[in-house]
Amino acid sequence: MSTLYPNRNDDDARPRAGTIIWGGLAMVIGLLVLAGELTGLVLDPVLVFMVLLIGTGAALIVGGILSMNRRP
Repeated sequence: MSTLYPNRNDDDARPRAGTIIWGGLAMVIGLLVLAGELTGLVLDPVLVFMVLLIGTGAALIVGGILSMNRRP
């Protein structure tokens, strides 16, 4: 049993939004690198980083708000 959430059962454990979002970000970066190597696709790395950072930040904010509303 977790000491952080003593009233929660281990059966109720769900993946956190942050874990899913950062995992998705890693997959997107990997796919962009793979697509660049296989197709010769050239992307501006600064622009790609800015778009990914904005998208990740927005997803973390929305995920945090949604998980806050689901907690009792």
